[in-house]
Amino acid sequence: MKAIQIAEPHKLQMVEIDMPELQNPDEVRIKVRAVGLCGSDIHIWHGKNPFATYPRIPGHEVAGEIEAVGRDVTSLKVGDRVVLEPFRTCGTCYACRKNRPNVCETLQVYGVHRDGGFCEYLVVPAKNCHKVPDSIPFEKIPLIEPYTIAAQCVSRAGVEEGDFVLIHGAGPIGLVIADAASRLGATVIISEINEYRLNMAEEFGAKHLINPAKQNVKEEIAKLTDGMGANVIFEATGVPALFTEAVELASVAGRIIPLAFNTEPIPVNISLINKKELGIMGTRLETHKFPEVIAGFEQNMDRVNRLLSGVYPAEKFEEAFVDFTAPDSTHSKIVLTFS
Repeated sequence: MKAIQIAEPHKLQMVEIDMPELQNPDEVRIKVRAVGLCGSDIHIWHGKNPFATYPRIPGHEVAGEIEAVGRDVTSLKVGDRVVLEPFRTCGTCYACRKNRPNVCETLQVYGVHRDGGFCEYLVVPAKNCHKVPDSIPFEKIPLIEPYTIAAQCVSRAGVEEGDFVLIHGAGPIGLVIADAASRLGATVIISEINEYRLNMAEEFGAKHLINPAKQNVKEEIAKLTDGMGANVIFEATGVPALFTEAVELASVAGRIIPLAFNTEPIPVNISLINKKELGIMGTRLETHKFPEVIAGFEQNMDRVNRLLSGVYPAEKFEEAFVDFTAPDSTHSKIVLTFS
C-alpha cells in the first residue's frame, strides 16, 4: 500500500509498504479515506516534535471505513464509517486508573510514537474507532478530532456562561476552542497578529478581536472586562512570553491553559499566582470526548465547512504540506484523501 512517510526531519516521501494484517481478535482494519494535516505533523516534518521518532508515518486525524474485523469485534461491522481516537494506553498506570488515559505513563499516539493514518490501510483496536453517521462526508470527519481537543480544553478550564475567555492565537485549535467556549455562553476574546485569521475568529464565536501588533493587549483586556481581567486564558501560540504575561492578564480565581509543548523553562510570577489563586492546567489530547463531539457535529457544520480550507488527493502531499506552511497561507485545515 501507499504511505506518506517522514524518513527524517525535512524529508517527506511517498513509499510502498506492506498492507497491515489483523494480529489480534479485537482489532479492525480501516480503509483510510481522509486524514487531516495538523500542526503536530508539521512539527514532526520540521524535526521539532520532542516525542516523535523516525521514520514515521504521520497523521492522527483519521477518517475511513471498516474493511475487516477481528473475531471478537461486535461493536463494528464492515462498511461502518469511523473516526480514529488516536492513542493507545496501558490501562493500569495511575492516570489510567484515575480515568485520565490521555496522560497514560506509556501513552502512544498514532502518527507520533507509532505510525499514523497517512496511508491506505490502518489496523487498530476496535475500541479506538468511533462510528460516524453516513451523512457526514469523509473529508469532514477528520475535523472531529480537533473538536475533541477543544472540548477537553474548555472542560479542563471549567469554562462557564458569563466567563471572559482570552485565546492567544487564531489557528485551527484557537478557532475550535473559541467555538466551544462561545457555545457554553462565554464571551470570547481572540488575540492574533494575522488579520485574516483574526477576522475569521469572529465567525467562530469571538466577540472581541485584538491585534497585538496594533493594540496593547493588557489595556484592551482591562477595558473589555472592566478591570477584572480574563477569567480563562488559552495560550495556543507557543510563544513563551505570552504564558508569562497571562499571569498578569488573568482575573482573580482565573485559569490559564497552555497548549504548546515548549521545551525551555518559562519564568512566571509565583506571587501573582498565589495572590490570585490562579489555576494552571495542562491539557493533552482528550478524555472520552468523541461521543459528545460526534453527536453535535452535524449541527455545527457551518463552522466545520469554514474551517476546512483545502482538500488534496494524497498524491499531492508535498503541495499540501508546502501550502499549509507558506508564510502567506490562509489555510486553517487541510485534508488529504485516499481513493
